[in-house]
Amino acid sequence: MSVIEASTPREAEWRQVPSASFGPAVVLRCFNVKYSPNLGDGILSECLEAALIALGADPATQSIDLAARTRFGDVMTGRSGALTVLDSLPDALRRKAVRLPLALSASMKWRPHYADGLEGATGVVIGGGDLISDIDLNFPTKLPLAIAEAERRNLPVTIYACGAGSYFSKAGLQRLRRAFASPALRAVFVRDQDSKAVWDKLLAPATGHIAQVVRDPGLLASEVYDAPAPQRKAGSRPVAGLGIISPIAIRYHSDKAPSPRALEEWFVEAASRLIRLGFTVRVFTNGSPEDVAFAARLRPRLTSLGSPADISFLDQRTPGELCRHIAGFDVMLAHRMHAVIAAYSYGVPVLALEWDRKLRSFMASVGREQWLADPLSIDGKRCAELAMLAYAEGIPDAERCAVIAEARADVAKLWHVFAPGAAA
Repeated sequence: MSVIEASTPREAEWRQVPSASFGPAVVLRCFNVKYSPNLGDGILSECLEAALIALGADPATQSIDLAARTRFGDVMTGRSGALTVLDSLPDALRRKAVRLPLALSASMKWRPHYADGLEGATGVVIGGGDLISDIDLNFPTKLPLAIAEAERRNLPVTIYACGAGSYFSKAGLQRLRRAFASPALRAVFVRDQDSKAVWDKLLAPATGHIAQVVRDPGLLASEVYDAPAPQRKAGSRPVAGLGIISPIAIRYHSDKAPSPRALEEWFVEAASRLIRLGFTVRVFTNGSPEDVAFAARLRPRLTSLGSPADISFLDQRTPGELCRHIAGFDVMLAHRMHAVIAAYSYGVPVLALEWDRKLRSFMASVGREQWLADPLSIDGKRCAELAMLAYAEGIPDAERCAVIAEARADVAKLWHVFAPGAAA
């Protein structure tokens, strides 16, 4: 594994801060899903790495992908098909179907990857993202392996900026309780009050740790990724970003799922109304193959709504590229939380499309819950009109800067767990 290469001067600046001089080098490994096909996971991972290095962690600090991926675009062959099959199974049968593949991957792929990645580390961070969750025993299988490898090396472990799910199977909860009861665990930081309530009720009694709430490190996107403010000619049309998500992704993570046909109609209606309201629409995804496939399915209908000046389509391969697209919007409509978080970081007003409580939690945490809309009850036309109102209102810059400063200060709390002698 190697330290990620900075793709802009600002990223390079964050990554070249020398280690603090008060003691030996602190080399951290962050277990997360950095190279997930959803580039939002990469945003929060790279922002956390950069913030830790800026505080004094050794520049060799980096992430270990829990799925043993090693680069962006490293997607499991047949992922979309596998999700479709699993989505069609009853919950009990689905959990049985994944047990053997999980066990094989654990012994043959994941644990060796974790062991290799921890070479040279002095501390371990688990986070951020939706890691304290139980979808088909995924993280209840991976996290105990990661903690066991840390224990073997006597490395301190901290959980940081994780989200906690609302449902756990009996087996999944038992695995997590045993793993998190490790004496290696030093502190627990979660990303919202809902996650704190879940942790404190289900996991704190077994671990002895009460969770503290911190800001999501993805809020540092505007400080980590260089994205010059877009230059608009006088009289030019404002740009609306329209984030596409697959109905499979919604169904797999939420009980609020429209039919594929209904979601398709919603996106077409929203795009059409945005164009009529005077926006140039730029269609994008966070990169997940199922989202990309659904966007491709929609493309002929969306293209028919106008000229390239009316509607165009964006693509990206890295978190930085996604953030630079988002920074170029004047307003955005999207379901994916880290697209919403990145937009907030850059001061881009968002109409967040509700599908998961984590999105509601984030919007409430930054005082923007009035700009949260449920596509199941509000049609695309009305959501486009609400987006126009959000664009007109904007985001108070002082509020945004204060939130970003809080996110930076929260990473300092994490840093102090590993370097308690650090200057404040």
